[in-house]
Amino acid sequence: MTAWNVFRILGDCSHLLSKCILIFAIHRNRSAEGVSMITQGLYAIVFCSRYTDFFTETSSWNYFFKLFYIISSIYIIAVMRWIYPRTREREIAWKLGAAILLGSLVASPFAMLIFEGKQRWSFFTWLWDFSQILESICVLPQLLLLRQTTVPTVIDSFYLLALGSYRALYMLNWIWREFDVNDRPPNAVSVIFGIVQTALYVDFFWVYYTRQRVKLRGGGVVDADDIRRGWLLNRIFGNKRFEAADQDDEEGAPALGRGAGGGLNGNGAASSQRRNKWGSRGISISADDGVREHEAHDTDDDELDESAADPDAKMRDPDELARVLDDDDDEDGLPSASAHNNQAPAGVNNGNEWRD
Repeated sequence: MTAWNVFRILGDCSHLLSKCILIFAIHRNRSAEGVSMITQGLYAIVFCSRYTDFFTETSSWNYFFKLFYIISSIYIIAVMRWIYPRTREREIAWKLGAAILLGSLVASPFAMLIFEGKQRWSFFTWLWDFSQILESICVLPQLLLLRQTTVPTVIDSFYLLALGSYRALYMLNWIWREFDVNDRPPNAVSVIFGIVQTALYVDFFWVYYTRQRVKLRGGGVVDADDIRRGWLLNRIFGNKRFEAADQDDEEGAPALGRGAGGGLNGNGAASSQRRNKWGSRGISISADDGVREHEAHDTDDDELDESAADPDAKMRDPDELARVLDDDDDEDGLPSASAHNNQAPAGVNNGNEWRD
């Protein structure tokens, strides 16, 4: 018997709503900045591997949602790839995405052998378990990108709330089914990795709603320091590899103006600015702080360039510059007598000794 209860219906609607919010936010801002291409690609793999019974589905409700999830995932990837600008993710994010994909592929056969009955062992059962494991952790590249980016993002609280409540409602659905004698019990793999996925979202929600945040262009920005408040996320992204990747970021470092001290203007300003953050792209609590520092740095550079420039370069009148150059030529062509006498070789007195 198919499980139909209010939690299942609300969970499906919440999942659909999260997709709609993300698509609307991308088109409203005409940008996909802050949206992880890796996470969206993994979501597309999740739905394509899970809904292998798409062409044999008899329920209109299930058919509509399966079709929407697959099409919307591919559509978001296409929009990010060819229409609107997106944030370029670092090498560490791609390595994380590859590890998530390969880890899910390796763990899914063992999950099937342990939690599925022998009569259910099949290729399609393996794909189902693989999709459940992959969905539970494929959000990690998105959370990593939100931690690293300093640009306004289209990810907001409504999207995160809708996406997180989808799995939370499904957990209530599983509890309902467990105590309903007329319904089939929930799948063990779905429950275990659904709890993992919900724990990641709950931990991130705690960070998102307790932080001091900046609202830019209608998007939410996560402060890097505040992610340390999360118990689970801090243990994932607090790894030394992620710390080293943030410190070695070449895109975040300025191309010019680096002094001998390794910081801006040689005074270590960049090091002090990064001291309390997880990387050079850590986000300031106040939006005006970075702007004022940047303006002050530009002003100092301009004053330094003006003081070191040739005084003749400040002359706007060409005639004045020409007169200065003529005076320089005259001075070079008519040396002073004292200078001439000083340069005369020893034993020569103005040529008098050569006269008859």
